[in-house]
Amino acid sequence: MGLKEKALKTLNAAYQVALNAPNSTCLHQNLIDYVIDNTHLTYKYILFTAVLSKATDERINPLCLQKQSSLPGAYDARTVCHKVIVPFEMEVLKKALGGSNEPFLNKPARFPELNKSNAVRRGNDQAILNALCDNLPLITTSIDAYQCLVYLLCKLIRIRDERKKLTIFTIDDSTNLPVKLLQFINEALKVSYEGEVLTLIVAGIYHLMYLHNPNAKVEVHPVNQSGASGREVSDLDIYIGDQLVSSNELKDKGYSETDVRHAADKVMNVGGTRMLFIEGPRGEKDSDFVFAIQNEYMSRNFMLRILSYQLFLSVMVPSLENIDCEEFVRFILQTARETKFKEEVIIYLDRLAQRIFGLSRS
Repeated sequence: MGLKEKALKTLNAAYQVALNAPNSTCLHQNLIDYVIDNTHLTYKYILFTAVLSKATDERINPLCLQKQSSLPGAYDARTVCHKVIVPFEMEVLKKALGGSNEPFLNKPARFPELNKSNAVRRGNDQAILNALCDNLPLITTSIDAYQCLVYLLCKLIRIRDERKKLTIFTIDDSTNLPVKLLQFINEALKVSYEGEVLTLIVAGIYHLMYLHNPNAKVEVHPVNQSGASGREVSDLDIYIGDQLVSSNELKDKGYSETDVRHAADKVMNVGGTRMLFIEGPRGEKDSDFVFAIQNEYMSRNFMLRILSYQLFLSVMVPSLENIDCEEFVRFILQTARETKFKEEVIIYLDRLAQRIFGLSRS
């Protein structure tokens, strides 16, 4: 049995212990709390991989990231992470760690081993790296590592279960009216949160539009982040099966003709034939280029439309077959969580739904 198979066996056993002993502790919980409660996703996976691997085989050096490392105890950490931890986190922990598909492809994990001299951004990233370099070598036995693994899993189980509670609520059917939905949307869009609110609102409308199509998927990508998804095209992509049927670029701040061209060209480069460029309440153009650029792309057999959020909503909301405010809110809250939008956005929209829709939790 190879390391990958042994690690999976260790992980499953530790998970059962964590379920039955949710208040488990370990000698290194300050390190685990610091890394898991921080914002840097890759280091969370590095920590998880280190303690799981050390718990599986005591000879492993938890500082190592690659088998090519010159340190004693080097091993293939990437395989353990991508083949064992990633699917387990997706299926069992419901993306509690962050839902990364291939975290070891990111720069902090592309060194032979953890070292304080590795090229990382100053400040928080360097501080996390330093903490790992100082503390991981203190985990010297597989028993110690196993206790760390159980403690880490206890944290992730709590995160998973708290997130699940977020989407367990009721909204009375009496609120399922177009005017009520628009009231919520207009109120929500009074703040931007760097465009995250606009993205969630538009995604929620599309979700209701395709609600009864089991082959449809509304894919939302983190605002102001690139490469978040393997098939990311625009801020908001709609697929029917594997076919891209709608691309949407969303701007709730000033933008230029260059921004529009960049977004449209990305869609064209993957074979797309259409894109909506939707302005939020704070979306302002730096010049009047709309008519010319729309005609230019039309001549290239590509349908580009630049429109305000008011126009988008005035067409879409009256066209919805069913106004389901409970489903709308559940989708935007779950999407915000899974896509790692700001926590304050989630709290803001949740409280707004309580006020406008009467959202309640038992």
